[in-house]
Formats: sequence, structure tokens, C-alpha cells
Amino acid sequence: MNTFINNRNALVCKVIRARLIFAAFLGASLVGCASSGSALQYYLLHSTTSSFANEYETPPHRLLINKIILPDYLKQRGLVYQTSSTSLHIATDHLWAEPLDEGITKSLKASLRSQGVMLVTHNMNAKEANDYLTLQIDDFIATWQGDIILSGQYTVKHIDESQSATDFEYTLPLAVDGFPASIEVMREAIHALAENIASEVTKG
Repeated sequence: MNTFINNRNALVCKVIRARLIFAAFLGASLVGCASSGSALQYYLLHSTTSSFANEYETPPHRLLINKIILPDYLKQRGLVYQTSSTSLHIATDHLWAEPLDEGITKSLKASLRSQGVMLVTHNMNAKEANDYLTLQIDDFIATWQGDIILSGQYTVKHIDESQSATDFEYTLPLAVDGFPASIEVMREAIHALAENIASEVTKG
């Protein structure tokens, strides 16, 4: 009987926390709508205060990113919050300052740098690339359950024409509510993905 009561209390606490998180996100999104002339809020996924050194200690492994494939709901500027297992809320006054695929590329580049991997794009010297990366994002979102989810698949094509595909899914808890806090955790998810990619391209 005590076990049942404890489990029930834990479930109630989880539901209450989820509702509070949802209210915090929705309130942050709607507060601008309630007051006329409120300023839009813009956010960057990548950090502008990277602590990484300008030079690599050893010649880096060069990884060319072919493309990033996003689901339709992430192709617009409004920050997205999952309000239930079937519903999304797209903010109209909390916006990405640049297309999300650009933010992901910049964030990945900084994180891969710390792993000794140089992420290059087609407008750079692609002829010297060691491997080629295609990244498909299925979900990258804050949820009503108090998590950040990053999932999808990346494919690495090696210089010898062999290739490998890897599925990934990261679920990181949100300790603080709100869009700024969620973006900090999104950066952590990108860093975890970068470590996975670096391990794949530098092994053997």
C-alpha cells in the first residue's frame, strides 16, 4: 500500500512539474502578445564566447559537411516547444537570429574543434577533406516533460568511398524553465553529438 502511495505521489509531482514548465514557456511566448509594441527576442544557438584556441595543437581531421536536413517544423524562425505528445507551440516573439541549420553548423564546428576535428563547408577548401558528413535532424526541441530532445541520423562518407550511418538520440533534463535555459541545454546536446561524430571519423 505504501509503495502504491509513493508511486502515485511521484506521478503527481511529475505532472505538476510538467504543467509548470509548460506554463513558463507559454507565458514567456505570450507575454509579448499581451502588450502592444513589445520587442522581439532573438536567440543564437552557437556561443559567441567560445574558449577554444585559434590554432589546433596538431593538424586537424578535416570533415566536410554536405548538408543538414531539418524537419519542416524547424525550418522557420520561431522557437518551438512541444506542449504534449501530439502538439507543438511555435513562438511568434521568440525567434532564432539565424536559420537553425546555420546555428547547428556553427555550434558543431566549435564543439568538433575541441575534439581535433575541423568542420569545413563547401565554400572553404573542400578538396582537402578527409570525410564527408550528412546530418539529418528528426527532432530538436524542448518538451513539456522538462527535457531537451535531439534525435536523428548522421552519415559519414570516407575518402575511400565507404560510408557509415549512425542513429542518435539525446534526452537532456532542463533544470531551469524558459527559452534561454533551454538553448543552453541545446548547446550541450550539440556538444554530445559532436563527440559522437568525432569518435566516428577519427577511429582506426
